[in-house]
Amino acid sequence: MQGLNEFGFKALRLFVAVLDHGSFSEVARREGLAPSSISRQIQLMEQALNQQLLYRHTRAVTPTEAGRMLGHHARLVLVQLEEAEQALQEQQSEPSGLVRINAPVVFGQRHLTPWLGQLCERYPKLQLDIQQTDTYVDPLQEGADLLFRIGPLHDSSMQARILAPHRFQVAASPAYLKRHGSPKHPDELAAHQCLAYKGVTGQQRWFFRKDQQDWTPYPVTGPITGNHADTLTQAAEQGLGLVMFPSWLIGEAVRNGTLVPVLGDYQVSNSLEPQQIAVLWPGSRRLSVKVRTVIDFYVECFGVVPYWDRP
Repeated sequence: MQGLNEFGFKALRLFVAVLDHGSFSEVARREGLAPSSISRQIQLMEQALNQQLLYRHTRAVTPTEAGRMLGHHARLVLVQLEEAEQALQEQQSEPSGLVRINAPVVFGQRHLTPWLGQLCERYPKLQLDIQQTDTYVDPLQEGADLLFRIGPLHDSSMQARILAPHRFQVAASPAYLKRHGSPKHPDELAAHQCLAYKGVTGQQRWFFRKDQQDWTPYPVTGPITGNHADTLTQAAEQGLGLVMFPSWLIGEAVRNGTLVPVLGDYQVSNSLEPQQIAVLWPGSRRLSVKVRTVIDFYVECFGVVPYWDRP
């Protein structure tokens, strides 16, 4: 049996990618190759091992038992190779290489994108691949080095650095408050027009508490619900009602005076669990200099008190 000696790491990467995505065409699209080229590489690996590695179906490919076994060992080899590459990079005086970042869409637009110019100017040898999505991303499957995430920190397989608390505010335009008055207690929200976020899990709930007491939900209604925070924020700025959003989202509108916070004596949230703005990375991976550089950069930019929470 020839074995795999004649095949390089690229072939192993392609094989693992086919296992992850279950498709030659999807891997070909991501790699800029022809699907037939990837299929041919897998066939050569099967011939070398004298083993069938994949079941080929019309719409997808799935691994055989031999394919699963090879995939397990190939992942270990590729992780070791990546760690070796990182160790070599750390010998250089200047951070360099590709950093793959995943971030929520709106947060990325508001608080990652504006700093990219400074980041690239300070570290010109860095390359950034930024993917923005609000859905869950498995960093091992997607190959992400860093994930900016907002919410409770549950995943014990990830290491995390907290960047800021996820702090909510209720706010309305000066014109709305002049017409309807400013609520002093959450009970009064029933008499107000509230613009509530409504996503795939339903309408966002508004929870309030005071002095670390238990959270209490308060029902809200209004003329507009929607799944786009900027649309609801602009509607509030036009005087159509109250919104409840995180300070990183409406902080600029509050500083500009187009929105005015209300119910400031209360803590407000959309969840009963503590939430954080954090950057995460796989716990199984050694944190490289280039990745640590990006983390430290954004920690510096955001500040001990994040700039969106400053007066």
